[in-house]
Amino acid sequence: MIRITIASKHKDDRKTINALLAGQGDFKIASTGADGFHAVRSSMTLKPDIIIMDYDMEDVNGHDIAPIIKRNSSSTALIVLCPYNKCGVVDKALKAGISGFLVWKNDLEKLASAIRSVFYGGLYISESAKNILSARLSAVNAEVHIHRDLLTVTEHNIFNGIILGQSDKEIAEDLNMSIGALRNCVNKVKKKTGLHNRTQITVYALLNGIIDIGKVKETLFNKDS
Repeated sequence: MIRITIASKHKDDRKTINALLAGQGDFKIASTGADGFHAVRSSMTLKPDIIIMDYDMEDVNGHDIAPIIKRNSSSTALIVLCPYNKCGVVDKALKAGISGFLVWKNDLEKLASAIRSVFYGGLYISESAKNILSARLSAVNAEVHIHRDLLTVTEHNIFNGIILGQSDKEIAEDLNMSIGALRNCVNKVKKKTGLHNRTQITVYALLNGIIDIGKVKETLFNKDS
């Protein structure tokens, strides 16, 4: 059962989300609230699997609240619903550790799929946001080309861990390496590709099929079995 908290400033939007999720047999609504404080309190007390919230709340925005939620409950993933689709917003959301980015109201019918994808360790980005990210990454460096054989096996595994939401410590332990060696590997990838941070590299790799999210999920299932 996937336990979900909903935080949306508009009563009608909360009703809409509840109605969309009510018919899903594997979902349970743990709580519903109208502000970011409710999302934070839920992460502290209920520790739901997923928090769905408006990107722009009256008291806080999505990229500011994401690290707070992670500190309170490292296993809780955050999906944001944004009324607009701007490059800077998508960048901030992903850098903050948000696992799902959907656009109101274009993507509501995909919310259930997004929840399941994020619950099993995936990163869910709406198609329009993917197009923005792809254009942004192309603009970062028109000469950047990441080929499948450009990343070593270790580098692949590091970015698989990042997609799964693991900390540097967790990834290093899984790969039997020091945190310093892990960060050196990340810096090497930055130099190889010309991209500037983990988010850019990981999203580019996902969008271009260099990292297979299906295999990442399979790894997660094998770990848990």
